[in-house]
Amino acid sequence: MQVLVHFAQHPGEVLTKEQVIEAVWPDTFVSEQALTRCISVLRREMQDDAHTPRYIQTISKSGYRLVAEVRMHQVETPHPPSEPHLASEPPANGTIPKIDLAATAPAPVSRRRYWIWGAASALLAVAGVASFFLWRMGQSADLPPFRVIALTSYAGQQDQGAFSPAGNSVAFVWTSPEDGNRNIFVKHIGDETTLRLTNGPEADYSPTWSPDGTRIAFLASSDKGLGIFQVSSFGGPVTRLYTPQGIIHWEQGALSWSPDGKTIAFPDGVSSRSPSAIYLQSLESLQARPLTAPPAEWDGDFDPAFSNDGKRIAFIRASDYAVRDIYVIPAGGGEARQITHDGRIVDSLCWSPDDKSILFSSDRAGKFALWRVSVRGGEPERLPVGTEDAFQPAFSPVAHRLLYTQSSATWSILAIPLRPGVKAGSLAPVISSTAQDSAPSLAPDGSRIAFQSWRSGTQEIWITSRDGKNIHQLTSDGDGLTGSPSFSPDGMWVAFDSRVEGHSHIFVVPAVGGAPRRITAGDSNNILPRWSADGKSLYFASNRNGTWQSWRVPVAGGNPQQVTANGGYVAMESPDGRWVYFTKGDLSGIWRMPITGGAEQHVLPQPRGGYWGYWCMGRRGIYLLDTDPPAPRIVLYDFSTRRTSTIATLDHSPPPYAGLTVDRNENELLMTDERNVGSHLTLVENMR
Repeated sequence: MQVLVHFAQHPGEVLTKEQVIEAVWPDTFVSEQALTRCISVLRREMQDDAHTPRYIQTISKSGYRLVAEVRMHQVETPHPPSEPHLASEPPANGTIPKIDLAATAPAPVSRRRYWIWGAASALLAVAGVASFFLWRMGQSADLPPFRVIALTSYAGQQDQGAFSPAGNSVAFVWTSPEDGNRNIFVKHIGDETTLRLTNGPEADYSPTWSPDGTRIAFLASSDKGLGIFQVSSFGGPVTRLYTPQGIIHWEQGALSWSPDGKTIAFPDGVSSRSPSAIYLQSLESLQARPLTAPPAEWDGDFDPAFSNDGKRIAFIRASDYAVRDIYVIPAGGGEARQITHDGRIVDSLCWSPDDKSILFSSDRAGKFALWRVSVRGGEPERLPVGTEDAFQPAFSPVAHRLLYTQSSATWSILAIPLRPGVKAGSLAPVISSTAQDSAPSLAPDGSRIAFQSWRSGTQEIWITSRDGKNIHQLTSDGDGLTGSPSFSPDGMWVAFDSRVEGHSHIFVVPAVGGAPRRITAGDSNNILPRWSADGKSLYFASNRNGTWQSWRVPVAGGNPQQVTANGGYVAMESPDGRWVYFTKGDLSGIWRMPITGGAEQHVLPQPRGGYWGYWCMGRRGIYLLDTDPPAPRIVLYDFSTRRTSTIATLDHSPPPYAGLTVDRNENELLMTDERNVGSHLTLVENMR
């Protein structure tokens, strides 16, 4: 109510978050989450839609504005008022008494106090909102408060927890700190003993229980491919259920077992290059059929979850990796209905016990947190738990228990001198934070570094001096994921990709700051720009023809031209301008083809699939990440000898995707590094 009163005192004005926090919580340190939650509650109780607001409007990159009319109440005070009676205890029936402002207003009335009383009088029209708050608190007064405890706190990482049907046991994935293997374990709540169900070198994901609690299905990934398997929840042999054809996003919640025990839902595709769809596999016939049909050029559908009554399936649909929303479809087939309209990263989801809402993890307000949205749609509400770095929610419908993964890590930009025998584990980072600083690009003269970071609450492009001390923000879109910076050969421009209007596109911006200029258009996704040797063109990856290929477009404007035909992702020109080298997103290695066109050649077996950003072009050759045993290392592929030599030995593998960069004089490399990685399962008792 104090937030609403403050808005009413400034109708039509744009109030920054800082102004509101200072006014409502003076001399108190609170985060923006407190204000965000107040706005969410007000919108929910007043049935206000953030996209078409009738009361509170969100002003992008600024704050909020009260758009409803505020009417002043004319107060007449012909006689000095008597002292108002203040009740020492709240009314027994939980109702809110209406205060007669005319009977309690002092005289004479100053202009400022007259304004405040007038605004408060106008707010009596929404007194029902406060009444509803008190009523709800009264309804919940007899419920025990929720309790948050650490369910797991073992060495390594624990994630992807799933409740047993009775809600008293949890299946989860435990990543060993010794060898990095991901295996399935079961833990009974209240007992520290764990039961190990799998013990192979395969990476296991997404455990899901059968409705009778006797079996657990999961996904396993190995060098031989992917497979859906099942194992007894008491331990025993593992049997294969299905071999996916083109499954993607399997590292998230990939499987869901229907409540009647007859079907398993999972994401799959016609091939690895097609968008994923939600498939249903009959456990009687072991045949699978598609349930959803995403647009051909989209990333696809994944993370299916059966409702508790088995009638509906919620899932995530993505036009791009970072542009996702929640949809719901009847389990028997039909039209998918969109629930959220954020266009941000939705990491994972689950149903509430009553099937009236969906809980999910999203970066919609900055760091990943847990949210709840009605299946009818509307503004999501932030949960009071899992407010930072929280993922993979799971809800027990019978035990009133919530489970989620709490994660943390330190991200750095590491400088590696280009001399033989360097051990990168002993090197100090140039930039380091918990805000996912990554994907560095060195200016050609080595004086500046462009990188992507979540320091502002959303991923944007930042610039720093070579010593990492003078850091400033270069882009400020604020509404989507912006990243993949690349310095032009003359150091004057930075190219990057950003998600606007539901798709990713290529932009360029002056390295000293200014307005970005959009290079690509259309309904396809365009990512990972890299400059040509002469600085006149940009290579980028696009799925505009249905598969990911490398394309080239003039920076001054013009139509993009397709470069590769059999897959392409990150592409760069050789220094002599004769060749185009490129990686493929789903395959290991580097290929090349003549810049004028022709057949492609497989040049190198590394970097490994998923590490398509860990290579860069120098005058002497290609610097790249080699993750083969006995230890990960940075190597140089020499153009003249066509041999590789070790530049630096690493003490661990860096995070996937991005990336490496080298300065023009090839004195040192910059590399994305991630340390202190940890995750554990958090349990919330008595959750409603």
